[in-house]
Amino acid sequence: MVQVVSTDASAKRETFFRIIYGEHEGYVCIGRRQPNTRMMHEEFFHYPEELGAMQEYIISFVLGNDLYFCPQLFSERSRRKEHVIATPTLWADLDTCPPDLLRVEPSIVLESSHRRYQALWILSPELDPVGAEDACRRIAYAHADDGADKSGWDLTQYLRVPLSYNHKYKVTPLPIVRILRTGPDHYQPSTFDVYPQVTGFEYADVPFPDEIPNVTAESLLEQYRMHIGQQFWPMYNTEPKEDWSKALWQVQLFLAEAGMSRIEMYLVAGEAACNKYRRDGRNKSHLWRETCKAYAKVEERTKYLPTGEFKHELPDLLTDADREHCINNRTIVERYIEWAKTTGDAAWQYHQAGAFIILSSLLAGSVQLPTSFGVVVPNLWFMILADTTLTRKTTAMDLAVDILLEVDEDIIIATDGSIEGLMTGLSYRPGRSSLFLRDEFSGLLEAMAKKDYYAGMAEVFTKMYDGKYQKRMLRKEIIEVRDPRLIFFAGGIKTRVLELLTAEQVASGFMPRFCVVSADSDIASLRPLGPPTSVSTAGREKLVHEFKDIRTHYTAQSTVTIDNRTVTTTKKFVGALTPDAWSRYNKYEADMLDAGLKQEHPDLATPLFDRLSKSGLKIATLLAASERRDEHVVIEEEDVVRAFFYIEQWRPHTVELLVGVGQTTSERRLNQILKHIRNAGDDGITRSQIMQRYRLNAANADQIFLTLEQRGLILRSKDGRTERIHAVGGAQWIEQ
Repeated sequence: MVQVVSTDASAKRETFFRIIYGEHEGYVCIGRRQPNTRMMHEEFFHYPEELGAMQEYIISFVLGNDLYFCPQLFSERSRRKEHVIATPTLWADLDTCPPDLLRVEPSIVLESSHRRYQALWILSPELDPVGAEDACRRIAYAHADDGADKSGWDLTQYLRVPLSYNHKYKVTPLPIVRILRTGPDHYQPSTFDVYPQVTGFEYADVPFPDEIPNVTAESLLEQYRMHIGQQFWPMYNTEPKEDWSKALWQVQLFLAEAGMSRIEMYLVAGEAACNKYRRDGRNKSHLWRETCKAYAKVEERTKYLPTGEFKHELPDLLTDADREHCINNRTIVERYIEWAKTTGDAAWQYHQAGAFIILSSLLAGSVQLPTSFGVVVPNLWFMILADTTLTRKTTAMDLAVDILLEVDEDIIIATDGSIEGLMTGLSYRPGRSSLFLRDEFSGLLEAMAKKDYYAGMAEVFTKMYDGKYQKRMLRKEIIEVRDPRLIFFAGGIKTRVLELLTAEQVASGFMPRFCVVSADSDIASLRPLGPPTSVSTAGREKLVHEFKDIRTHYTAQSTVTIDNRTVTTTKKFVGALTPDAWSRYNKYEADMLDAGLKQEHPDLATPLFDRLSKSGLKIATLLAASERRDEHVVIEEEDVVRAFFYIEQWRPHTVELLVGVGQTTSERRLNQILKHIRNAGDDGITRSQIMQRYRLNAANADQIFLTLEQRGLILRSKDGRTERIHAVGGAQWIEQ
């Protein structure tokens, strides 16, 4: 049994740290934060020789600060995953989950405040960092319904320092972080196999192969040389000066994208100059786990790539930890999606768009964000692109609009109309949110191209989005639009919309102002028609109540005196980003623009990605305003990260729009056939199978295969009378 017996607080803490870190060496991270601030200050102490100095530091700040520690040891004075060198314990932020419900009794239980707990399990032998993180993730998810924090499993996780004060709850006396009880002092890692794997992290369970092929890394690289990008070779052959982890991860991604199997990736990565595991003398399982993770990453990514081609891969915006945090910390957007999914079988992505349309409609009239290039108003445009009616785009749109009308019955300005009609309606609504709803967007695009009275409508829409003053002189009247707050919610069949769109509509800025959301039909998810359930009805009422609260807060009236006259107006809520939030946003925007400039058509890609970044800023404002209804809208770094969590999801659909603009029927057929060939895998597919699948005659087949071959997208081979077609680069879409 673990024994922490001293009556002196400092001695108890010293015993505690010696127990959880054992005989290992490395840097301990101690974090401190003053109440009422989000700023965390970190100090590092080399264990075990600086344990005394660490104790003195804790004592000097224990009054007036929240104190935290990481249960891992680091190789450097940096709290980053790649610097974790020892994980002698597992950890869990149980929050309100009673420790008695745990399937494995903890070695130490901390009570961080009244009936809120944290747990530690001491391992012998220790797990590698990836394996320890996986075990903690299993524990957290298994007990999430019991109250455990689902985001408290990742490496670098903070726990509260024992016998320090918890300032979170503003009570007197302050809660003391107590060592509540102790249990078994050592556990075999296999003990935690009682916790099932978390969906989406199955790669962590891929066993190390029983047999390693007798093949060299050199021969594998020669075999895949034509499919590996030139950027790979310097990383593979040169020791990094700084970030070994990043270099090794990039090497593994390149190998997976080239079509290598896991074991092939493992063999090649093992010989890379940037192999930090070989440098540090770590067990071979460490490299294998990371290899499986990289393989799964690329495998998942290829499921959502567009049907066309783009020249450069889109870089990740968020880290895995950022995404996990966003998934585990839900906002009203996720609560809306969960409810909407109970009402029918519409694609959840469309409900996501619907949630933001509701928030934008409720807040765009009263919330604004001053920036160095002007005032940003959080009005959003969304376009839902469906492949068929089975994705229920209209159903999802109607669901959101029905709730919105119950909250604000005057929100919809039009579903159709001329330029003059739209401007007339907006002229009576200065500074008020106005929703333009268009279910079949392709009809509007067609009218804008063919009908004279729709000429210039795209330009007018664009200026309305930007809130610009508009004046139109007619024969009998003058229409003036001041301070418009236009929200556009559109839907359409993907192939038809892409066929009608023009490059000019992208380059002019009209289409880039839309956040594009798409989903594929899944007949297995369709539900039989039936009456509404009590769950869906109750959920709707709860959401309506929350949206009404948001509207009530942000439509408050303020009184001002002008020339001795008292005037009542709608109060304006001014937003502001924290310095950290601005820094994070500027990084994301720079990454987006850099990716746009590297595309084959930067004149189209750059405005799309630039405007998508600005939409991310608007989304961060909406999230901050809806989650924290204060007098001032403070947009924090977490809001920006979450906003670009959504942007990262929508970005592939934006690329698809870029690739498909003005695409002809024959070009779409080429892409369909190419996608079918790529999905066939490394063995390829026969010519006859494609001809039967797409009902091609010999002449059409010859023309299609010759075109794809001359574009360097396929290879053809013959075995007797059978012709077999292979995709160049396997299932990857990156032109090397």
